[in-house]
Amino acid sequence: MSNVHETFAGKKAQVTVFIVVAVVLLFGSIIFFYVTQQREEIIEPGVNLVQEQVPFEFSPIQGYANDCAYSVALEGLRLIGKQGGYISLTDKSMSTETFIFAQNPTESDAVLFTRDSELKVPYWWYLKSSNDCADDCKFTSKRPDLRDTENSIEKQLERYVTAKYSECINNFEPFTEQGYKITQQRNPKADIVITPEDISVLIDHPITVEKGGTKTDMKQFFATVPVNLEKIYDLATKVTNLQIQHHFIEKHALNLLVAFSGVDKNKLPPMADMKFSFSSTLSWQKSDIKQKITGLLASYIPLFQVDGTYNYERNIFDSELKQRLYDSTILPVADSPFQNFAASFAYLDFWPIYLNMNCKGEKCAPSSVNSVINFMGIQSYRFNYDLSFPVLVELEDKLALNGQGYTFNLFLEGNIRNNRYMDAKFTPLETLSLSEKSQLCDVRTSGNITLEIVDAVSKKPVEDVQILYTLTDESCFIGPTSSDGKLKEQFPVGLGGAINFMRDGYIGKAVEYDAEPGNEKKLRIELQPIYTKELVVRKKNIVRTLQGWQFDDNAVDLSEKEFATVTLTRSGPEGELEFSTASGYQGQQSEATEIELASGSYVASIDLLLNDRIIIPGKRKCVSKIFSKECFDIPKVDFGEGIEDSNLAEYNFPSGGLKLNLTIGKEDLEKSKKIVLYALNIDIAGIPEDQRVIEDLDQIGKVEEYSSIYELALQPAFE
Repeated sequence: MSNVHETFAGKKAQVTVFIVVAVVLLFGSIIFFYVTQQREEIIEPGVNLVQEQVPFEFSPIQGYANDCAYSVALEGLRLIGKQGGYISLTDKSMSTETFIFAQNPTESDAVLFTRDSELKVPYWWYLKSSNDCADDCKFTSKRPDLRDTENSIEKQLERYVTAKYSECINNFEPFTEQGYKITQQRNPKADIVITPEDISVLIDHPITVEKGGTKTDMKQFFATVPVNLEKIYDLATKVTNLQIQHHFIEKHALNLLVAFSGVDKNKLPPMADMKFSFSSTLSWQKSDIKQKITGLLASYIPLFQVDGTYNYERNIFDSELKQRLYDSTILPVADSPFQNFAASFAYLDFWPIYLNMNCKGEKCAPSSVNSVINFMGIQSYRFNYDLSFPVLVELEDKLALNGQGYTFNLFLEGNIRNNRYMDAKFTPLETLSLSEKSQLCDVRTSGNITLEIVDAVSKKPVEDVQILYTLTDESCFIGPTSSDGKLKEQFPVGLGGAINFMRDGYIGKAVEYDAEPGNEKKLRIELQPIYTKELVVRKKNIVRTLQGWQFDDNAVDLSEKEFATVTLTRSGPEGELEFSTASGYQGQQSEATEIELASGSYVASIDLLLNDRIIIPGKRKCVSKIFSKECFDIPKVDFGEGIEDSNLAEYNFPSGGLKLNLTIGKEDLEKSKKIVLYALNIDIAGIPEDQRVIEDLDQIGKVEEYSSIYELALQPAFE
């Protein structure tokens, strides 16, 4: 009996072993079948990535091809970074954009880095017309699109990788020498996708690989290059838009021309000055002036910083004037996080500048005056500067390429004519193409939605309003309105959506809207127009009397020594985008100053500066105590101390201003040509110097308090 049991047990054990082997074989077959299949993934509409799993002995070939895709794409990206978004500025197979090159960078579309260099970097904003243009001066940009268009960065990189990939793989020669037989079914073609995080490189290149009786097909090869090009492009566009709109390069250059000018052989000729002197007339050589300006640009252009970048560091100075000058070089683009990016600016002294002045030939001497004034010894110095120069902007992503870093270059051009920056109609460069590919945009299943956009004041239709639909953090460009202010289109369906309306000359608007399948709707939207008005700033004095400091309601024009900076920040109704406007007003100026306004509620902020040397004399003060009297010296306070020694021409004493909430109505803007704003002037300058006391300075800190007390008397006027 026991033998029978043992025999049965042995057979049972054998069956168990067979079952285990069968299971292993089954799972082995399943695994083999799985790893030799292809999984298809859509990385962008119209671009499919076939993630191929190949037999182990063929994986080195796949890795070799993937490495080629990576290295060639990286090579192209390096060129794009060096050359402002272009693989080449001369090779028409890469880009059909046309460039004009000249040794003088201010007469070119791009800057030759050095005379013998092959490196050429395009302007993203510059004067397209000749330097001596008069009324019809045109500005333009050589910034390429990021996506979609034939000359976009994405398309250029596709063409480059397609052209260079075959050179890199070299017919798979390292593997054919090892006995592999590799048959290429057709020529390779690259698809590049610039994602919000990196660059995806897909090579469509079907090949058949054979060795030792084993054969497999490979169709696509893939690489990811860790460069956040979209973010760099975004930062570059924001910096460019700041230059287009606010002329920060020219304003900085004008500050330098003023700060380092004066009736002094070692300084630049002043824009405006008059001296009483019977001594010989002072003059300058234009070549020396050009050399000094070149040196100033090389030294002071690098002061520019971009707020929010990792190399941004705000320095603190003891002098308020120095602090103001320094802070004027800080560019506020930190509405998006760029803490992993560095931004640097440079002018190199071997890039020729354009300089023209109202001088007679090479000699720059005082303006001609009549004989009576000459006899009295009055010399009038009035010089007009026409200046153009290139500025290199270098942006770096320090985390790109796994810590190796990636650099992107572009040029901007500064242009000053007749001591003023050259203005151009501001049309911001779009950060990203409105037709950017999106899966959201491909599926529009709502009913027809009719949008009617009208001017909130005139009620007339608004043409060419750009309409985007945002859903779950993805945006889809719907289209522009026609001449009747209408657009009829289908929308993507979903919850939590918003329609965005944008148009130059109007405050943008966002309206919450959930599109539903097959449901037709009509929406009427009003956009607030933006008006351009002449700006005038007058002052109302706070004066010291025998009864103390008192408010004088009589409005007075600013003197030629006074300058006001005006900032108006609007708080619109829900859905309207934020709007703020700023301008500067010089007292006794000959040309009108303009400011943009829309109806609504504002916070008005004015800083009033006085270009005069304010001195508070020293004084001995005694304080009586119960059984004694203690005396001490209050030192002299000189707000101009050290300014002359540092060659800074303006004192900019903070003499007052305004902090006020105000409302601007539609009727005010419709019926007027001019807005008059009133600033409070703490009239310390009106007190004789020997009668000023240190306590007078306390009044400057009360501008906001006085603004509230005299709110009704400080409301703007419209004329």
